[in-house]
Amino acid sequence: MKAMSYRNRPNVIMFMLDTLRASDTYQNDRAENLNRMAKAGISYTNAVSPGTWTATSHASMFAGKPVSSIPEASKDLFINGTKKIDPWFVKTKFLPDQINTIASRLTERGYTTTLFSNNPFLNSMTNLSAGFGITYDLWKETNAPQKGKLAEKASSLLQGGSSTRMRMMDISYSVSRIFPERLLDKIYLDLRIKLDRGVAERDSTYRLDRGARSANAAIKGHMERSKQFDIMPKFYFINYIEAHENYPVSRDIIQDKWLYMSGILELDDRTKKELHKAYLRRIGYLDRMVGKALASMRESGILDDALVVFLSDHGQFFGEHSLLYHSLTPYNEVSNVPLISVRFKNGKPLKEGKVVEEPVSLGRIGNAIGKVVDNSYQNLNGHMFGDVYSEHTGISEGWDEYLLSKLRRRSSIADMIYRAKLRSNSKAVAIYGNKLKLIHFYGKGKDEMYTIEDRNEEWNIIRAHRTEQKEMIRRYAKYLSSHTSLSI
Repeated sequence: MKAMSYRNRPNVIMFMLDTLRASDTYQNDRAENLNRMAKAGISYTNAVSPGTWTATSHASMFAGKPVSSIPEASKDLFINGTKKIDPWFVKTKFLPDQINTIASRLTERGYTTTLFSNNPFLNSMTNLSAGFGITYDLWKETNAPQKGKLAEKASSLLQGGSSTRMRMMDISYSVSRIFPERLLDKIYLDLRIKLDRGVAERDSTYRLDRGARSANAAIKGHMERSKQFDIMPKFYFINYIEAHENYPVSRDIIQDKWLYMSGILELDDRTKKELHKAYLRRIGYLDRMVGKALASMRESGILDDALVVFLSDHGQFFGEHSLLYHSLTPYNEVSNVPLISVRFKNGKPLKEGKVVEEPVSLGRIGNAIGKVVDNSYQNLNGHMFGDVYSEHTGISEGWDEYLLSKLRRRSSIADMIYRAKLRSNSKAVAIYGNKLKLIHFYGKGKDEMYTIEDRNEEWNIIRAHRTEQKEMIRRYAKYLSSHTSLSI
């Protein structure tokens, strides 16, 4: 590759808008800045997240590999996994120690690389920060003032690791045995609801801001401190978590998704509407914070020559398909995410106004960025195209498996939650091709097929497309068996 001057490479800014679904982004009056960017640059209306939750999607995007080809990312966190992982997974490795990522490849090209993260899964301990020269673990600081002594206790639990958690669960089960079975259901349900409300009161659930303000301050401070490195191109990856779960709703609404998914609580229309309305409020706030970050970058000169990408790692369910939140089957609500790419010159976006409707995979984002930083193209253009899949390799909420597996023998409530988690833990993959989307359940359930135009996935047409079903599964298996890193 021909050597190039640092000055000839554009800065690369990636805004990871965690848990943002495409249907609530484009043409959303609350997302004024994002839609202005979409009209200016390239808007991919059928962008597909490679995974169904944070760790899997980020691992795939960073490494340029499908989720299931990364053992660390596709590990089972529910079945037989509890004893092997730390309490809240924030120290579990989701990428191998030696891995080429977008950040490491850009470092090789002379970039300074910085990660600003509000998500506890995306941190300096999980290996998802691999390749970044600097990592700001903003998630550690966001809620510290609200948690007080509770934060210290949580920190102690984290340091104790999985063995500490296992002892706590053994003690909890031993205590539960003093209660008659007829009382245990009520006690366990009451405790679970109290935990949900207690966490909501102590973290940022009822506030619009979940770290964006701190992230913007960190970005501004970092730009001011690194002025001496202006000659080097910059790669910023910024994770905002405002749209994630725990929303500012009425305090009588429980936000423990497993109480709904198990059928213990009814996911009624009021609950769904309240959660979705609060989600949209958070998106409006997030959009304003993105606008402020762009203004700060423009003032610093970062946008004099830059590629700015807005994307998400997965979407969110609000009752569609009887599901809530994410880390579940890759229906459109969780697999279809926004992707907007804008090239800036002299602080202003170049006007392209292009809309791409063909499905593209965010697993190829590194390859497309590589073409831009090498000045082969000024924007992502057609380099996002290729095989498109979204994999659900299991749920992320496996922290209480051990306790549930014990309690379920004596509590019908615990048994219902355990069964709901077991069902949701089954693998599934969304396979795209020929304007069709197949959801394959690996024989654990009946496959489903929809046209790409059927955005709500209401009309399952698989009976008329058995030949296409077999071909799409065959192509997917071949893709996995012959896959190599989609490096940049």
